[in-house]
Amino acid sequence: MLLKKYILVIAFITITISSFAQKRDINTISKNDVLEMSIDELANYELDEIMHLMDLVGASSIEELYELLLNKNVTSASKSNENLFDSPLSSTVLSHDEIIASGATSLEEALRLVPGMIVREKTNGNYDVHIRGNDNLPAKNMLVYSENMNTLVMINGRPVFNYSHGGTLWETLPISFEDIEKIEVVRGPSSALYGPNALSGVINIITQNITNESALVSGNIQAGSLNTYIGDIAFRKKVNNKLGFGITGNYEVRDREREELLIYNGEDEDGNPLFTLDGNKVGSGYYSVDEIGRMYNGPYQIWEPFMVGDQTYDINTSFPNPGQSKERMGVNGYLEFTPTEDASINLMAGYQNSESLTSSMGDIPSPYSTKIAETQYVDLRADIKDFSFQANYNGGTINYLAGEEGFELDNTQFSALAEYNFKLNKLSIRPGLSYQNISYDDSEHIAEIGNGYLNKKSTINIMAASARFDYNPTEKLRLVAALRAEKYNHPDDIYASWQFIGSYKINDNNIIRAVYSRANQSSFIVNTYSNYTWNLKNRPYPRVMQFDGDDNPELKTMDMIELGYRVRPSKNILIDLEAFYTKSSGYGALMPNYTDVNIYNALEVLTDPSGQTAPISVPDSVNLKHSALDLISKQLGATISIDWVVSKKLVLKGNLTVQKTTLDNYLQNSRDEMILHFTTDATTQALTDLGYQLATGAIAPDDVPAVVKGSSSTLPDNLKNNYTHKATPSYFGGFSIIYRPTEKIEIYPQGYYYGDQTIENQYYDVPLSSKLIFNTKVSYKATKSLTVYVNGKNLLGNTSQEFAFMDETPMMILGGVHFKF
Repeated sequence: MLLKKYILVIAFITITISSFAQKRDINTISKNDVLEMSIDELANYELDEIMHLMDLVGASSIEELYELLLNKNVTSASKSNENLFDSPLSSTVLSHDEIIASGATSLEEALRLVPGMIVREKTNGNYDVHIRGNDNLPAKNMLVYSENMNTLVMINGRPVFNYSHGGTLWETLPISFEDIEKIEVVRGPSSALYGPNALSGVINIITQNITNESALVSGNIQAGSLNTYIGDIAFRKKVNNKLGFGITGNYEVRDREREELLIYNGEDEDGNPLFTLDGNKVGSGYYSVDEIGRMYNGPYQIWEPFMVGDQTYDINTSFPNPGQSKERMGVNGYLEFTPTEDASINLMAGYQNSESLTSSMGDIPSPYSTKIAETQYVDLRADIKDFSFQANYNGGTINYLAGEEGFELDNTQFSALAEYNFKLNKLSIRPGLSYQNISYDDSEHIAEIGNGYLNKKSTINIMAASARFDYNPTEKLRLVAALRAEKYNHPDDIYASWQFIGSYKINDNNIIRAVYSRANQSSFIVNTYSNYTWNLKNRPYPRVMQFDGDDNPELKTMDMIELGYRVRPSKNILIDLEAFYTKSSGYGALMPNYTDVNIYNALEVLTDPSGQTAPISVPDSVNLKHSALDLISKQLGATISIDWVVSKKLVLKGNLTVQKTTLDNYLQNSRDEMILHFTTDATTQALTDLGYQLATGAIAPDDVPAVVKGSSSTLPDNLKNNYTHKATPSYFGGFSIIYRPTEKIEIYPQGYYYGDQTIENQYYDVPLSSKLIFNTKVSYKATKSLTVYVNGKNLLGNTSQEFAFMDETPMMILGGVHFKF
């Protein structure tokens, strides 16, 4: 591909230029520059230079300098710039340099370095990301409910959330490593600060500012196993003390280890294969795209072609590149203007297109699907003294299920936020107003109105008012309260969220905190507006399935109580403990609402004196509606994380989360089991009613129709309480070692692990074994501006699946360069 060639050309040119780059003068570094350094950057300096840096920040020892760099500033935790040690919430800051040093090949993989994160690889480079868990709820349903709908992901405070189905489409993010200054992760409900969908927390990706010290050109390029090519490059220029601009670009392509795709649910109740391929009976298994195109379920093709206008949609449209897991590219532009010391304006815009083969968001014969997206955005941020304003636009087209009519949507999202920070002695008050307008439209991508889920432009509006209060009655005690009220058009209701926080700094090395908070989910377009009649052509029954949304849904909420303790037993060790209890309710899902059945031998059943004739009844039509569930999830857990700067040559980090999730009012039935229950109940009721009519003479036997109709909406009465939810592993965490045996060599072993888990899908329960993923990156600093490295992934060869039905995890070796000059 041309883009691959361009990356290699750019790498060659950059390496050649960077070999002549001059080292930055140590005397030009300011105090703020030092405080923004990572420990990785500090290791690049000679001992006499480190002494100079210590003098700049007033540190009396190298250990004290390490202490300053351990306690990075964080803003996402409370919307105020503060030391990480003093942060009132459970939060983590992941710097650009730590991400690069770790060998992470994507933003999602980098999150494995953060405590409390569950990160599973689906296919090469595509990940499932959760904070603390509560995943795969409600269970016994489609894979779309395994997507993380509980975490709000932002770029510089701009939501990059998928309001169609919920969740984050990570492959559609336009930025990459060379855009990023840091990633801030806040664990726990945070809607009061950042708006809806921050139930389990917030991931805020913060891009780099343009300063006089910014590298003119920087980049990171690597390539290796499975035809993997990953590259990003940045150009930044500070024109004068008021104006700066930058341009960045990134590209990524990866292959799978196989081209075959899994076809599942291919057996009947007795385990006999349901499908035929070239006249032979076959069941669930891996097949080529060509083989899937020739497979039948009885007289019906399992992947039947159809027309939209002049275009034919078939299995090749659904999977244009079955051997490729991911291809994406992004371009971003930055403009920064600082007219005065008290005012700044930042404008950011970008474009991306992507194609990924990952888990399906629909109901098709394979758990795989292809997502194709082409989107763009504009983000404006302005600060004038204590007033801040942000407005942004996201738009484009996303095909959530390529090759299936109704899943390609044009979307536009507009958001605006204004806040003002009042400072009153020991109290600061930050009121704010926000507005979101989110629209999705499928009408341009369907053959005729009625073939889509929406069939028109559908919109969700959210208006909100918020206030944050931060009070320090003493030097040790801090009280924070955040309140937010949101008004939706669907549901036509107001939802409130809050955070109440107290922290007490016992001394400079010990701080305790307590949090009580609530967050809520927003409504989603498909859940609210669906109106789709599916006339099934490739299945024997039911004849029709109707999908309906709920325009007045109950929104999911999560309440949390958390206790935390941070301690520095010495100046170069930081330990963070957090214990949490959450309770979530208001779950909803697309569920069978009622079923109409046809009974073909009703008279024979009722007139058989032996009572041995079984009714022949099948569902004729099924109504599925996005419905509120009584499900309640309760999670109890704790996380410990340790950062230890042993010396200039050695840094150790580790974290562990343990948790248990139990469910009340848990419905054990899958969709098909519920349809079977409705069918049985409708059949019984219809035969009972007909039998009564025959017995009373209300109807004569000759007048009984050949097909007797029945209907039922009676739900199964088998809800379980205190049910152990196994989709979230009972333990998970990670560790890393940064070792620099010489000034030029860095070795970064890093591990991520989790315990056993079981994903309950609508077709199967899928057990996933405990796992340790071990990676190592070895870097050699050839010059002050150029580092070459070898990056080993999954070196223990533990290739077991990490996500239900998806690919095994490959072992990979990559080589690359990182440059900055």
